Amino acid sequence: MFYCMKWLSLAPLLLTTQLYAQPLQKTFDSWQITCNNLNSCEARSLPGNNGLAMTIARHAGQGDSPLLRIDYGNRYTGELPGGPLQDNLLLDDQRLRLDLKHWQTTPHHLVTDHRISINEFLAQIMDSGTLQLLYRADAQIPLKGLKAALLLMDEVQGRVNGDSAWVRRGDRPGWDVPAAPAIPQIYQPERPPQPLTPDETRGLIDFGSLQINSDSCSLDMQRREVSVSPLTDDKALLLVGCEMGAYNIIDLAFEITRQPPYIPQHITLTLPFAPPGRSDRQLEPINAEYDAVSGELLTFSKTRGLGDCGVATRWQFNGREFVLSEYAQESTCDAWNSSDRWPTLWVSRVENQPSGSVELEP
Repeated sequence: MFYCMKWLSLAPLLLTTQLYAQPLQKTFDSWQITCNNLNSCEARSLPGNNGLAMTIARHAGQGDSPLLRIDYGNRYTGELPGGPLQDNLLLDDQRLRLDLKHWQTTPHHLVTDHRISINEFLAQIMDSGTLQLLYRADAQIPLKGLKAALLLMDEVQGRVNGDSAWVRRGDRPGWDVPAAPAIPQIYQPERPPQPLTPDETRGLIDFGSLQINSDSCSLDMQRREVSVSPLTDDKALLLVGCEMGAYNIIDLAFEITRQPPYIPQHITLTLPFAPPGRSDRQLEPINAEYDAVSGELLTFSKTRGLGDCGVATRWQFNGREFVLSEYAQESTCDAWNSSDRWPTLWVSRVENQPSGSVELEP
């Protein structure tokens, strides 16, 4: 982990020369920030396993839709005892006074999307040490790293030295910020493929179970999980579970002819960016599931059994290949985010093929 001011100063220039923003996920002391390919960012306090956490999110551009929330308890902890947050938060051992006119309040959750209220709250806490519960001293939100995370968010979104910045504010007007990059569009095939016949299914399952080279598939034939789905009218998707871990099954994916002689071609899933902590862009299909009607391939890799951290992806088959439509990653295993809340590093819009369009050869 590093925090380089020189790199940050170059970030807006680099982003303007790319078709999409480079996703990132970084940790600064007790704060994790994630920004996706649209420069939408989310920062969260760590760790969440003490039951108390703060999340700050913001889109790029003028329509930034800021959101700030403080939560005590989540799906892992269940309902926690204690009085309302609004009356029981301490800031550096002093009772926190909040103007809650524009906040939504429930006993253990405080949420606001009101820009002025967020600005006032951040100004109040930015240079402090800790937010904590009055009745539970170990339920804390360390504030060290918050300023660095929000400064990076401002840099990524081109807000530094402008009046919409959260950290390094200046006189540049709020409308003078870069717009969000265009969202990638992916088109589905015009119609689903013809279903596999029983004979096609049996033949392909037998081939996947018995004929896939053992050098690339460490599981013995009796333990392999094999699934087959129609991909096009003359090709099928063959998934063969080849390696098994404590929580995950690593699959090999093949595009294969639906009729013998079977000719399999290995499918490589290539990301449009290098994920955090990696230099390559190849993704193994882990715990893969395919929906032949929508053409959507899902992967889900758990870092540990609880399922609070890992990588989840969606891939759309466009008639020729699988294209990434969504990538979510939670790098911090702290029992806070379940997989449906993992921060996104890549998003896209999946649409039906335009009527009457002609699909060009690759």
